Amino acid sequence: MTFLELCQRVRQESGISGSGPESVLNQKAILQKVVEWVRQADLDIQRLHGDWFFLWRMGNANLTAGTAQYTGASLNLTGTLQDLLMLDINGYPLRYYSWKEFKAARRQLNEQQGLPTEYTVRPDNVIVINPAPSSDIVATAEYSIAVQPMTNDSDESIIPERFHDIIVHKALMYYASHEEDASLYQVSESRYEQALSELVADQLPQISISGRLY
Repeated sequence: MTFLELCQRVRQESGISGSGPESVLNQKAILQKVVEWVRQADLDIQRLHGDWFFLWRMGNANLTAGTAQYTGASLNLTGTLQDLLMLDINGYPLRYYSWKEFKAARRQLNEQQGLPTEYTVRPDNVIVINPAPSSDIVATAEYSIAVQPMTNDSDESIIPERFHDIIVHKALMYYASHEEDASLYQVSESRYEQALSELVADQLPQISISGRLY
């Protein structure tokens, strides 16, 4: 469902009189609140876990000769990089160090060039490669992207479409809380929790304990 279709579903299921909204833009009164509840519900669900599969990406990262510091954009990675999960060259992963470890070993001061073997991510989200590559290299990056807000009528949530009902249920909880409608809140919360358990089962890594998956 598009952003607009989600808002229309919430308006309809909430029992708000009238029709619409006809757009997510320039709404007033309760319809403006509906738009904001849907937007917020989508963002809140995305923020529940940093390792949702729908936030995972893999792409080619272009390392430039003599350059040790990079942003996600300078690596030509698609989407706004939130976390760099892995970086490898020709199938060999670079070793990751925390910024504290990297700085303690003074690796950031290394002026040598060669084949990169390690990296860190600074607190300002700048990626530092060590040593700086002696030639242009195409590495492979696995990373997660930042949450993606819906803005326009035709925008679709990054949450897989088959789970879009979870956004409706969450937005209805916000509406019910606003209206102090305990009955609607209880029903919407129950449906949300069920939808969330299905989303978690489908979109989060399984945890293995003693050979069993959970």
